[in-house]
Amino acid sequence: MTVGNDPGQLRSLRRGGRPSTRLLRRLSEDVRHSADLAELADFSRHRWSDLLLAETRFHLAGMMNAIELAIGLHILDPRVEAMIGALGPGYCRQAVEHELGLLSPDFLGHLRRRAAVAMLLRQDDAIGGNASFAAQPDVTMNELYLNALTALGIAERRWTAPMLLDSPMRPDLPAEHYHDLAWTVAALLIQACERQLSATDPAVVKAIAQATEKLIARHDEGQGGVALAQRCARSLSREARLSLAQAALVDARLLLFAALAECETGLPLEYVIDSLIDDSDEGRHAVLRLMRIDDAVAFRTADVLAPLTGMAAGGDAALATFLEDYRLFDAAHAETWLARMASPRPLADKLALMGRRR
Repeated sequence: MTVGNDPGQLRSLRRGGRPSTRLLRRLSEDVRHSADLAELADFSRHRWSDLLLAETRFHLAGMMNAIELAIGLHILDPRVEAMIGALGPGYCRQAVEHELGLLSPDFLGHLRRRAAVAMLLRQDDAIGGNASFAAQPDVTMNELYLNALTALGIAERRWTAPMLLDSPMRPDLPAEHYHDLAWTVAALLIQACERQLSATDPAVVKAIAQATEKLIARHDEGQGGVALAQRCARSLSREARLSLAQAALVDARLLLFAALAECETGLPLEYVIDSLIDDSDEGRHAVLRLMRIDDAVAFRTADVLAPLTGMAAGGDAALATFLEDYRLFDAAHAETWLARMASPRPLADKLALMGRRR
């Protein structure tokens, strides 16, 4: 049961006493998470377009398929192995549709950002390293950068594989999100096995938990797309990062651009991506201005992002307005925005909400 549905907690808010900061924060997170879950379940449209929903489901299904297969291979109890086999392939990706509450807010946010990155690559057909990324100052002889860029291109190709829900996708996630998804799959398998037995069984829990722990112990987040993009950015000088940022946007390499912006501004990579794909132009203007993006590339970026941001509905007029506003959004405005975003996330969220109401 969420905080928002707990009558006792709601009564404590109505009594006039000052609710704890922790309760208010949890309430705010639950409201946002519930909205995202509803949209993922196809109940509404606001932060998620049809294309983004389809991409998100594809990534979630593919990674769950891979983890489910891996858990099955690591089961040591033949009886439990047979029960999992009887479920058929891809059981968990279907079962999670009825248990969306198992997906944590942080993991769902990461999944949305990952899907946005893949969706732009898929639309723009800009997969793999482009020559423009090597033809920059301080880059052509940088072996660390070039190796990381090649590995990133391979990871992005996996992200944009044909959208078949019954195929596995390498779960190249940051550690905390990999753990979250692995235990989600484990819980769904335990529930399904115990339904076959019509009773709880400690042996089932033990076998699946041990197999999941083995997977988690072997996971290397350093080979994931996020880590590889960050490795690219950290291997470069400031001048090279600013120069490559333009090329990254032109080729719709959103993940690489976000990593470059993270190094340059100190803003976490996930904040950068959220700022680019959310429905407020202020964040997009600020991030682009901080990275010294010129008008032509800013226009190109707005056009590429339009299916994600809702700008597509406004057509050319919306793009023209975006560019006019961007020209008025100077470096001072961008620095003020950055200072606000660099504050604790709950405070930044509150200020952003207040800004939208004005």
